[in-house]
Amino acid sequence: MNKKKNASQWLPNLSVHSGSKYMALADAIEQAIKGGSLNTGDKLPTHRWLADSLGVTVGTITRGYAEAERRRLITARVGSGTFVTGKVWQQAQFNVPQKSETSLIDMSLTLQAPAPREALLAETLNTIAANSARMCSLLDYLPETGLPRHRSIISDWLSALSIQANPDNILITNGGQHANMMALQAATRPGDTIVSEALTYPGFINAARQWQTHHIGLPMDEHGLIPEALEQCCQQHRPKLLYLMPSLQNPTAVVMPLERREKIIAVARKYNLLILEDDVQFVTSDKRLTSLYSLAPDLVIYSSSFSKTLSGGLRTGFLCYPSHLKERLIMTMRSDCWVPPPLMAEVVSEWIESGIAQQLIQWQTEVIARRQTLMHQLLKPLKIQGQSYSFHGWLQLPEPWRAETFVRQLQQKEIKVLQSELFAVGSSAAPQAVRLCISSPGSDNEVQFALETIRDMLTVELEPIYRPLVF
Repeated sequence: MNKKKNASQWLPNLSVHSGSKYMALADAIEQAIKGGSLNTGDKLPTHRWLADSLGVTVGTITRGYAEAERRRLITARVGSGTFVTGKVWQQAQFNVPQKSETSLIDMSLTLQAPAPREALLAETLNTIAANSARMCSLLDYLPETGLPRHRSIISDWLSALSIQANPDNILITNGGQHANMMALQAATRPGDTIVSEALTYPGFINAARQWQTHHIGLPMDEHGLIPEALEQCCQQHRPKLLYLMPSLQNPTAVVMPLERREKIIAVARKYNLLILEDDVQFVTSDKRLTSLYSLAPDLVIYSSSFSKTLSGGLRTGFLCYPSHLKERLIMTMRSDCWVPPPLMAEVVSEWIESGIAQQLIQWQTEVIARRQTLMHQLLKPLKIQGQSYSFHGWLQLPEPWRAETFVRQLQQKEIKVLQSELFAVGSSAAPQAVRLCISSPGSDNEVQFALETIRDMLTVELEPIYRPLVF
C-alpha cells in the first residue's frame, strides 16, 4: 500500500499555470483538490517553507493562499495553520470577478468583510424578477422619501436595534455619505458654523467644505467629544449642527458612554443645536448603547446605511429625522436626484425579510472578532484601540515615528493604511497615529501578514534610532 504524501510538504509546479505566481498558486491548489492530491482537512505548507521551496517571496505565498481562501478552497486558523476545506468554487455558475494582479494589501478603507455576496445577489435578483407585480413597483416614479414598504422594513430593522423610528420620518438615500449630505443641506446654509470632534470622518469633512460651511473641530478625550468644549463653542460661535459618531467613532474606535451622550444632549438642547448622529459603522446589537436619536428624536437626525452590514455596492442608506425637517429634506432630495434607485432598496429589503441579512451579520461578526483578536495579539506591545466588532483599529505610533513617514514606508512594503492628518478638521492638531482597517483584506492570512509587517517596522526597525553612537 502506498503511503499518502504529507500535505504539509505539498509542492506545486507553478510553471504549468499561466498568470502571476500568486494566481498560479491558487490555481494549483484548486487543481490539486479536484484531482484528489489535496483533501478536506489537509494542512498546507507554511508560508515560509513553501516560499523557500518555490523560490518566491513570502508575500507571494500569502497572496496565493488569500486568493484560494476567497474561492473557499482553504481556510486559515490563527495559530494552527492553513487547511483545505475541499470546496471548489463554481466559477462557471457565477461571474466571479478576479482580483487585480497587484500584491497591495489595502487596509485604508472600512469595507465589509469578504463573504459570498455575489451568489446571494444573483439568487435575490432571480427572486425579484420572478414576481412581475414586484418588478413593476420598482419602475415608476416614486415618492422622494422612497417606497413605503421599504421604509417600513427599515423601521422594523431599527426596532430590533432598540431604535424606534416612524416610517413616515424615514428618508431612503444613496448610502450613508449621501444621507449625511442631505442632512447637511437641509439643516444648514452655506456660511453656517458646524462642529464635530477634532478627528472625524473625512467624507463629512469634505461634504462640509463643499457646502461651504465653517467647520470647527472640538477637543475629545477617551469618551469622545468633551461637553464643556461644546458648550464653550456654542457660546462663542452659535453653531447650527453638531456631527457625531457615538456608537463607534471613526477613526479612534471610541464608544461614547451613555452618561456622556446625555450631557451632549443637554448642551445641544440648551442652545437649540441640531445633532447629526452618524451610525453607519458596524456595531452588533448586543454592544449597542442608547442612541442619541432615541434620547432626543426632536433634536437629532439619525444617519445610517447598509454598506457596512450588508454590502457597500448596494448604496442604500437612510435618515430618521424630526418632523419639522421633512419638507426641507424632501426638497433637498428632489433637487439632488429625486429618489434613489428602488431596486437597491428592494434587494436590501429581500435580504432582511429572507434572513440573509442576519446570516451576513453573523458571518461578519465572527470574521471581525477573529481579526480584532489577532490585531491585539500581534500589536500588544503597542497602543492600539479597537472594539471586538469594529472594522478598524487606531494605532498610536511610538516615538520618533511620524505618521506621514510611516504610511509612506509601509506602502513601499505594499501595505496601505491612512494617516491621522486625513481625519483632522481644519487646523486641528493630528496625533501621530494611523487607522488600520482589518475588515477589507480578502483573508486572515493577508491581515496577519500586514500586521506582522507593521509590528516589525515599529519594533525592530526603530532599534538603530535609539542605539547610541559608538566612536
